Formats: sequence, structure tokens, C-alpha cells
Amino acid sequence: MYSQISKNSPVVQKYGGTSVGTTERIRDVAKRVAAQHAQGWTKLAVVVSAMSGETNRLVALINAVNPKSPPKAYDMAVASGEQVSVALMAAALAAEGVEAEPILSHQLGIFTDDFHSKARIKSIDTQKIEACWQRGVIPVVAGFQGVTESLEITTLGRGGSDTSAVALAIAVDAAFCEINTDVDGVFTCDPRIVPASRLIEDMDFEVALEMASLGSKVLHPRCVELGAKFQMPIVVRNTFTPNDHRRTRVMNLNDKTNLEAAVVSGVTLDRDVAKVTLLGLPFDTKLVSSIFSSIAEAGVNVDIIVHNLPEPGGKTMHLGYTTTKGEVDASLAAVRKVWSKGSSDYTVETDCAKVSVVGVGMRSHPGVAATTFHALSSAAIDIRMISTSEIKISCVVDAAKADSACQVLHRAFIA
Repeated sequence: MYSQISKNSPVVQKYGGTSVGTTERIRDVAKRVAAQHAQGWTKLAVVVSAMSGETNRLVALINAVNPKSPPKAYDMAVASGEQVSVALMAAALAAEGVEAEPILSHQLGIFTDDFHSKARIKSIDTQKIEACWQRGVIPVVAGFQGVTESLEITTLGRGGSDTSAVALAIAVDAAFCEINTDVDGVFTCDPRIVPASRLIEDMDFEVALEMASLGSKVLHPRCVELGAKFQMPIVVRNTFTPNDHRRTRVMNLNDKTNLEAAVVSGVTLDRDVAKVTLLGLPFDTKLVSSIFSSIAEAGVNVDIIVHNLPEPGGKTMHLGYTTTKGEVDASLAAVRKVWSKGSSDYTVETDCAKVSVVGVGMRSHPGVAATTFHALSSAAIDIRMISTSEIKISCVVDAAKADSACQVLHRAFIA
């Protein structure tokens, strides 16, 4: 990507927790950034995550003090990891002879809403970034964190540093946003599950968003969503490989490329799935609407929804939905606000996983569902729930058979 753009173009580089996991790795990243700066790339902005494992340590600390800590205190605690990384990276760049300015969210002006631990970015003030570039200084920005209009620290949730980087790239009108991580890019499946997985070098935003939202851990859905909305190309590369190493480029692909796309581009797995079934629910559309409105107001994401219609003359039904395991209790609390029996008449299954096949080519190729179900049934893998769209099929299966499901689907469509 660098060879295709002017050196005067802004570029945002994000380095994840493993990339800055040790002081030695931070120095290595600083050497790379300093070398690019010396080559004439004068509008680089660096976004860093907390050092690997640091955020988990901070979460454990505050939970040890109070498992139900106030949201403001929680975010202030877990956001501090990025402050250390920013300082260390700026110091490492200075050791390479490049002046850098460490910048936290409140100093830059990364303004968010006030939904603590899941905040969304509203605007970014780029004046400080532009001033750094005019002085020949590299801005080093803390990812993951933001600030409300009343200057309260917020965090952006899982994958927040990716979101910070893409949002900053959009704000400064960068040529692209580079996500540096510990893998070469996005693969057709997790190589730890399917060793035959292949690197996807060019991906359409649409496929990337589906794969990210369905369990691919390389990119977070929110950063891809931002990239797609504002047409910001995203490059995913391995921090620890040469600059000319293979990588994944996420951008809008032309119509011809999409028409010739593989039927299935990738297979994803999400292990953080729980199935909740509400039993004996009155057959009342208004009640169902109220239930999911209440769940949404609680900030809980619901994925697959299924229900059975009552038998002729019947007045009750079962309603099932999936959410993350950590949000089951919050979802049930929201249900109880509008349906009193929700306090007892339900089941929760946590031995679930969701496996999905994704591909733009599915639009013009019939038989994908048939192949999916045949492959799973041939491997004696039962399907508990199904969800489909134009470019994906998701199946909730027994968690113990999740890896096997990925393997048989990868063989059926890709290998």
C-alpha cells in the first residue's frame, strides 16, 4: 500500500497488545516507525493498545475490589494500560532520534457518548495531530479510550483500539489504516483449528464485516463498520515480518471481482454463545416487541432469534435467542422488566458455539445451505439454531463439536 500513495499522505498505524507486549518489542516497533519517518513518511500517527495481558490484569484488580464497581471507576482503571504504552512508545521513538508526543484521549479530544465500557466515538479533534506533523513530530495516541463531553474517561469495549485507529484515520483523511498484530492477516479459518487455512489477501468490506461479527478475532466489527461507512481501506499485517510480507487488504472491491468471488470466503467460529429460551410466553406480538426493546435498552446484543407458533387454539409459545455468555443475566433482567414470569420460566444453554460460512459468491450460487447441512450431518453434528443472510449461514452447534464443524465446512467449501 505504501508504494501506491504519496509520502505526504497521512497514515495511521495501530499496534496491538502483543506488538507492544514487551519493552524489546516496543523498541522494535519504534525502529520500524523511525525508519519510515526517515524515508519521508512525515504524516504517521501511531495508535497503541495496552501491553499484552495488562487490561485483563486491571480488570481483575478492580473486580477484586468490587465486582460491581461504578462504571466511571471501572473505565478509569482499565483505560490506564494504554497510558503506559503511549509513554513507552514515545520514549522508544525518542531513543531512535525521532521526536514523538504521547497523547491520551482527553488531550486529543476523542469524544464519545457516556455508555461506559461500550462507548461509541462521536467526534475527534485533529488539531493536535496536525500540529505535531507541522513540527515534524510523530503523535502516539492511546487506543481503546475516549472521553465524554464532561471529560469523564470511557472505554470502547473489546477491540476498542482497532476502532480508535480507524476512527482517527477517517478524521485525518488518511490514505489507509494499518492494523499491526501477531498474525499475517485474515485467514479462511482460524489456523489453530484448520491448519490448511489460507491467507485472504483482498477482502471486501461486506465479507470482512460478516466474518468479524461472526467470530473472526483479527478485526473487530466496529472498526470494519467504520471503514465501510467512510470507505477507509484497512490493512492487516504481522508486526514481526518484513514490510513486503503478505497481508490482508480490506476495501471496496469492484463489481467484477465480487461477481467472480469464491462461493465461501471463510469459515468462522464464535465460542462465546449462550442460548436463552423463554418458556410459555403469551402469544402476543406487543410483548415480544417489548422484550427485545428492553434488552436493547440494556445494551445487550441479541443475535439469532427463533420462536415456535402455538398449536391451533393454543395461547403460548417458546421464544429463543442467542447472546454472549456474559450478557445472559443482563438480558434476563431486561426480560423481567416487561414479563414477570421471565424470572423463572426460561432455560439457558451455555454449551454452544456458532459456526458460520461467509462469502459474497453465495448470492449467485444456489446450494450453499444444502452443502452446509449435508457436511454437518455427515459428521454427526446437530444444528440447534440457524440464521442466514445473502452472504452467510450461521449454525449454533454443540460446543464440543465446534472445531469439527469448522473443519468439515472448510473442506466442503474451501480446501
